[in-house]
Amino acid sequence: MGFTMNKCRNCNVIVYDETEVCPFCHSVLDELEEAELSVYGMLGSHGAPYPDIVKRNRILNFVTRLILFLFILAELGLVIINYYVTPEFLWSGISGIAMVYTYLSMIYWVHHDAGYAAKIGLQICLTIGLLVGIDYFTGMTGWSLQWAVPGVILFGDAIIFFLMMLNRHQWYSYMLLLLMVAVFSGVIIAIYFMGRIESIVLPGISAAVTGFYLLGTIIFGDREFAREMKRRFHV
Repeated sequence: MGFTMNKCRNCNVIVYDETEVCPFCHSVLDELEEAELSVYGMLGSHGAPYPDIVKRNRILNFVTRLILFLFILAELGLVIINYYVTPEFLWSGISGIAMVYTYLSMIYWVHHDAGYAAKIGLQICLTIGLLVGIDYFTGMTGWSLQWAVPGVILFGDAIIFFLMMLNRHQWYSYMLLLLMVAVFSGVIIAIYFMGRIESIVLPGISAAVTGFYLLGTIIFGDREFAREMKRRFHV
């Protein structure tokens, strides 16, 4: 057979070249098993079939732009109402952050062909930004950094663990997501030592859980971890 075929279990597509990474979601590809080769081998000589998605993308672009236009109009109206009715409380800032969060989430999930790890990573970032933004526009008392964000970090740890167990053959695909959560944990601990938050209870718990989780994956996933770091960061 004069060509190489690998399969992305995440996107459920066949890749007809020698790359080790899916061009859509960037997950590590699996080699086709012998039974699968007999099924897909005949397709290789005719090239890889791709669906025509031009019309679908045109419709999606129109819909997303229409939603953006409506969001902007709605936020301008809310800012005007806020200015003339309750100027002492900038609640329109909260609504604006919520709209940005909703729009970016929708754009990424609809248009981006990334895998679950990338989409969940963006969702975690947007959620943390939303919580800190709400805290900021309500007086910045620190509840977001002291309680909400560490809670999101623990929730992220649970999601990553579930995904790794669900996809044990490619668990290392979620290492970058785990590293991102670990960075957030470190930032929260640093903010505590800077004196910006009072209690270290939940930030400490989230940092400890993430740290032990990361350490365990590094120790027990030695070879896979090194390969994933080399693929992601060329180290």
